[in-house]
Amino acid sequence: MQLIKNNPYRIIGLLVGATAAEQKRQLTRLQRYIEAEQEPDGDFSFPALGQLQRTIENVSEASSKLNLDSDKMTAALFWFYDGANTDEPAFDYLKDGEIQNCFDIWLKLTASGEVTKRNCSAFQNLSTLLLSKTIDNSKIDIGNLEQAISYKLKFLESEHVKDFKSRTTDETFKTTKNQLQLLFLQQVHLEIEKHGGITSIKFLELLSNLEFSAKEEYIKSFVIKPIEQIEGMIDEAKARRKANKSDAINVGNTLFNQSKNSLSLLKSVLGNSNIKFISVSDKASDEILQCGIDYFKLYKDTNNDASQVVMNLFKIANSMAFGNIAKQRCEENTSNLKEWIEDKPERDKQKKIETDLSIITSKLERFQNISDTVANAKDLIDICKPRLLNIKNALGSFDEFYIKVSSAVVGNAQGMLIIAVNEAQDGFKNVNSFNSGLQTYTDSQGKIRFKHNKIVSLSELSTIINSAYDVTTSMQTMDMDSQLESKFNQNRAALSSIKSQIYSATNRPTYTPPRSTSTSSSSGCYIATMAYGNYDHPQVLILRQFRDEVLDKSTFGKWFIKTYYHYSPRLVEKLKDHKKTNILIRKSLNQFINLIRP
Repeated sequence: MQLIKNNPYRIIGLLVGATAAEQKRQLTRLQRYIEAEQEPDGDFSFPALGQLQRTIENVSEASSKLNLDSDKMTAALFWFYDGANTDEPAFDYLKDGEIQNCFDIWLKLTASGEVTKRNCSAFQNLSTLLLSKTIDNSKIDIGNLEQAISYKLKFLESEHVKDFKSRTTDETFKTTKNQLQLLFLQQVHLEIEKHGGITSIKFLELLSNLEFSAKEEYIKSFVIKPIEQIEGMIDEAKARRKANKSDAINVGNTLFNQSKNSLSLLKSVLGNSNIKFISVSDKASDEILQCGIDYFKLYKDTNNDASQVVMNLFKIANSMAFGNIAKQRCEENTSNLKEWIEDKPERDKQKKIETDLSIITSKLERFQNISDTVANAKDLIDICKPRLLNIKNALGSFDEFYIKVSSAVVGNAQGMLIIAVNEAQDGFKNVNSFNSGLQTYTDSQGKIRFKHNKIVSLSELSTIINSAYDVTTSMQTMDMDSQLESKFNQNRAALSSIKSQIYSATNRPTYTPPRSTSTSSSSGCYIATMAYGNYDHPQVLILRQFRDEVLDKSTFGKWFIKTYYHYSPRLVEKLKDHKKTNILIRKSLNQFINLIRP
């Protein structure tokens, strides 16, 4: 230990307690020997403690270090004290290099463990001898260190330390035994830190088993430095994180590795309920947590999956959090990240369908603002159907989200087809009406408004119905929810029926009053045909459907059909040229059809 090997007292060759006159004579003597290039003998430099090279310069420097009382006291704590006649035999052995005999004398004097006037210097000297053997080639003998500290503190705790002080310094120098204990421990710890052979935690463990008056004060002063170091590490980490968030994971891990030993030291010294420990540990935890948060936010929506490395950092931060606020913040972020990790399979699916879903969503948004035509409905299906197939392959046939999206596409297309077909039918109804498609309706404010339905010929109606049916058929293979599927099938069946009826109409001649009076249900509806001017007019088709599906199912209905077909041909012959009468008949039939329309 350099505190002993390079001690000013050793360089000069004196014991602690030597008078000023003795120091002056020794300096003069040393100068003569050095100038004569000879080694002085008989002094107290104790060559057995290690090699000592004396020069005019280092002797002069050593002498200057013994001028001030504070420096003299520091040197005295780590050198041999001539405090009693009992020490002389030990000094003689030490001069001769017989260290074990020296040990034996001082061990015997201190065996009782009680510090007295007769043996007080033995405690001081044995401690110094043990310290000289504590560090060897940068290795620290912990056993020697523990014993040396114990002997020294017992001496400094005793009342006999007053004599030590008075013989070392002059009466103007003021100090207490607590201050001497703190000075001794601080000097020992500084030298141990230089060699790095023992941790600060271990050093404190050695002290925890000892009783001395400055113990609590030393421990408090001991923790100031590591707290300041940790706070400096936190500030540095914060600056690095803000400057480069892509390196935040490394910054967080570095802060943990740099601070963990100091935090362990503080925890062992102060306890995990101490406010100083909690404060600095929570600060470190919060910064490490923030490193993880910043890194996660930076790479969250990229192909770089940062979840696991961030979770590891969150766990580290959580292990360092002791205050309620710090713990809660760690738990909340850990919980959110855990949920995000668990949702990864779903996110991966969503990522696969992201492009297709975007196209479908955009198409549906624009679809709400375009005209209701079969062509637009077909375009929606043509664009969305292959995209839906991609989504189906990614999510699965029974995926709830896929079914919902597919149903939205089918529902919108079907709704537009229904409007387009109804408008076409309404346009065809007005072919022979006086208002030429002019209809009234009531708006949201209760006012009567007028609108014009496009006039549609039978061939145009046929084209619209066939096209609508083709689009509907193409939708039949698409997935949809059960409720929509039921409505879809009903509408498809109705569209199929209209298609069949129009097909029959386009393959029949224009109305000619039948000669037959047959009552077969397949016969024409004479009066209705006369009123609408066409055997296959949609309104006539509805009446025929009512005849076949309703009237023909009951006894009264069959009687009515038979009676109707018996008298209607002759009635038609009489009324066929009466336009006003036909208009009245058509209006009556329209009202009736509105009641029976499916």
